[in-house]
Amino acid sequence: MDPSTRPRVASGNRDDAARSRSRSADEQRRIDRTLAGVMRALSGDPDLDRWGARPIGAHGRLPLNAPHLYPSVADAGLSSLRGAADAMALRMRHSDLGEHRSALPDSTAERLVVEVLEQFRCEALADLPGVRQNLAQRHTEWCREFLGSRLHETHQGILLLTITVVARSTLTGEPISEDCVDLVEATRADLAADMGGLLVRLRRTRTSQSAFLPAALDFAAFVAARMAENEEQWGQGVRPRRGVTASAFSLVLDVSESPFAAPGGSSESPGTAGRGYAIWDASFDTTRHIAEVVRPAQLRDLRRQLDEQTQDRRAPVAPIISRLQPVVAAPVEVCDLEDGESGVLDPRRLSRLITSPGERRVFRDVTTTGQPDTAVAFLLDCSGSMKPHAAGIAALLDGLVTALDRLDVVTEVLGFTTGAWNGGRPKTSWQRSGSPTGIGRLNEIDHLVFKDSATTARRARFDLAGLLKLSLYREGVDGEAVRWALTRLDRVGAARTVLVVVSDGSPADGATAEANDEDYLARDLVATITAEARPDRHLIGVGLGCDVSDFYQSAIALDPETLGDRASTRAVVEALRTALGRHGGQV
Repeated sequence: MDPSTRPRVASGNRDDAARSRSRSADEQRRIDRTLAGVMRALSGDPDLDRWGARPIGAHGRLPLNAPHLYPSVADAGLSSLRGAADAMALRMRHSDLGEHRSALPDSTAERLVVEVLEQFRCEALADLPGVRQNLAQRHTEWCREFLGSRLHETHQGILLLTITVVARSTLTGEPISEDCVDLVEATRADLAADMGGLLVRLRRTRTSQSAFLPAALDFAAFVAARMAENEEQWGQGVRPRRGVTASAFSLVLDVSESPFAAPGGSSESPGTAGRGYAIWDASFDTTRHIAEVVRPAQLRDLRRQLDEQTQDRRAPVAPIISRLQPVVAAPVEVCDLEDGESGVLDPRRLSRLITSPGERRVFRDVTTTGQPDTAVAFLLDCSGSMKPHAAGIAALLDGLVTALDRLDVVTEVLGFTTGAWNGGRPKTSWQRSGSPTGIGRLNEIDHLVFKDSATTARRARFDLAGLLKLSLYREGVDGEAVRWALTRLDRVGAARTVLVVVSDGSPADGATAEANDEDYLARDLVATITAEARPDRHLIGVGLGCDVSDFYQSAIALDPETLGDRASTRAVVEALRTALGRHGGQV
């Protein structure tokens, strides 16, 4: 969202938002952890957590899709973030998601209205004054954001804004936001005769979800009918003015567990429902070591180019080692001395106490030491848009891999791309078969190994320079690459594993999008990360000039212009420290 489009923001809130934009990555992580703790405490659900800005439970992402629940992390002040977290917690506390989901209508507009009404019903049940204040502040901020998008300048937009603020005011007993009250008055008066009885039913039944749902469905049907009348009369949907980003304010959305769900609430695209992720033709897929792709002489030349391009911005290795050393070693008990006269009682010597009651040599001295039992893999997006960042990524990995190698941590450096642009040979066979829709991934993937677990960092120096072979960079199929990398990590047999995925955005493959839908690969990535979650492994998303927290629960953003310098290296090191610290390392 462009902050300049906000109308009439109070100075205190503007300062709060300015402070939010100046937060460091560490501050933002602390805020996220605090908000997650607040959500667990208020909801009473110990499994409730945050994945980026979205709530997750024990079984993955939660279908909470009311638009005001997701303030911009970059622009929102702390009070707005806290209000959104409180709203999510109240929803989990007072709403049965299964019952709500089963009652949702087929119409997209009606689904949205029922979703928003159920969220407002739960917020109306807040009994703590501070929580109610947080909720009101978040709603006010959302109203200002909506007005900033100028969606209210369309007939559909002002209708939806009116029913939203009026319904919330009715359910909570709070007045309509000052920013909206004058704007919605005419539409409110026009709807009053037909809407009044429905609002009374909503307020009377707000304490019981089962009684509230029929009233919400009737209200949603009324709104959908008015929208249809507007469409017929004016011939327009909800469209903002040109040049204004409205993704954060889109009111006609699908209510689903996944933000990337296909229309109709399914997390799979048409033609693959019930079959999950599909592949049209895997016979052309390859997995190759970089030495099979790039000649040794060329690797030496690329290594020389890399050293020349990055010699002034490389981070020293020693500080990396000192920061990571406390967390890469798993605590292990070691018996230093047996048959001692002091220490911990040795159960194997209990018989001595019976046969010789005076025997004192029944103890052993046990100490705890750290033994490296960790594996870290770096998975690199080798799509075409990553070409400008190749040298910076190689410089970044040089320092990290060298430091981890000296700490006896097993490392791998992997890459993923496609064997061709725009589908390659699988697309040719697809076209010959009549170009059916919904057939799954439609390209030949190419997985690259720049460093395997058996190779030391020193021996892999030239292979890492293969990242500068720019002809390898084509398109990206992230979900399959993540599964491939995690499978390789599992084969290492380490007690703790971390996968660091470096990318500059969402998965992208033109042929797959053409045969399915644009979000097919993004949905697979989300599903993969959710399904592969385990206590002994951690995934970190590193976004180059972008935020990848929609995919990865632990995510950082780096400036692509300064890759490999001290700041970018420190950010990745701190992310590794956090991940390994959660898994039992000694910080």
